[in-house]
Amino acid sequence: MAVVYRKYNAINDYKKVCTFLENSYEFYGTRFDNNLTLFEFQCALSLGLQEKAKSIDEVLDKVFLWFDEDQLVGLLEEDAFCLAQNYRFLFDEVVKVGEENYSNAENLMEWEVYEKDLDYENTLLNRGYSKSDEYWVRRDFELTQTQVPDNELPEGFKIESVPNLKEFDEVYMAYKLCYGILFNKKILQNLIETSTYRKELDLVAVGPDTNVVALCSGRYEEANKLVTIEAVSCYHDYRERGISKALLIHQLKAAKELGANKATVYTAMPEKYPAPNKLYESVGFKLVGRKYVWRKVNII
Repeated sequence: MAVVYRKYNAINDYKKVCTFLENSYEFYGTRFDNNLTLFEFQCALSLGLQEKAKSIDEVLDKVFLWFDEDQLVGLLEEDAFCLAQNYRFLFDEVVKVGEENYSNAENLMEWEVYEKDLDYENTLLNRGYSKSDEYWVRRDFELTQTQVPDNELPEGFKIESVPNLKEFDEVYMAYKLCYGILFNKKILQNLIETSTYRKELDLVAVGPDTNVVALCSGRYEEANKLVTIEAVSCYHDYRERGISKALLIHQLKAAKELGANKATVYTAMPEKYPAPNKLYESVGFKLVGRKYVWRKVNII
């Protein structure tokens, strides 16, 4: 039976996608962006971004799924894709479906592909795409092989788990500093209800005046013993005091206590954003690879 694709249908498809992404990690490792943690996180965000809360089916309305009989073997969202180990040949069709459904008002289409994924690169070249100079960096911290360093917060500061706080307005603003999106009670509750949320990894640094000054947020995928770090940020007035580093180290130690074997993180180009890249390197994260942006204009 031939592999076929269709649009996302109902909540049962959501469960299939979660299982597919969880299992896909076994062969993609961290060389793929669309893991279970990130999928759940984006869904949780989208459910609460609008004034009227969306259902999961509304959020995933534009997702396409590829099946080999009853087995899910491919996924395409507006800004991410994932293909099962023996189904990478589907990428040409995935790109075609993406062009037909996702190109923006300027008829521009983008894909993000690791520099060593030559089969994907050749597909994009054959379809008229050009590799840009923009890229994302993936780094790992091997918790079973690397000693987590020690680092203390400045005197008067302390680390708190977000759910343990009584007031959340400052937390919402700290999240906005990380993601550029103003969080709210609904979004925070959505995140807490996801399978990968652990309060031990959702942390803030609080100053002597009890104000939130920095945030470090991550999620734990238990089946693969993987922590995905979503963001580390510190307000400008409190930078260069070791607060972000102390938060990150605290999170890595918490991850190890949860049973994680690895922590992974994406950062933007070091040439443009040196500070976060230096932070992760200083703690002991090692480079995994670079994922470049490919573009094509005048999509027909």
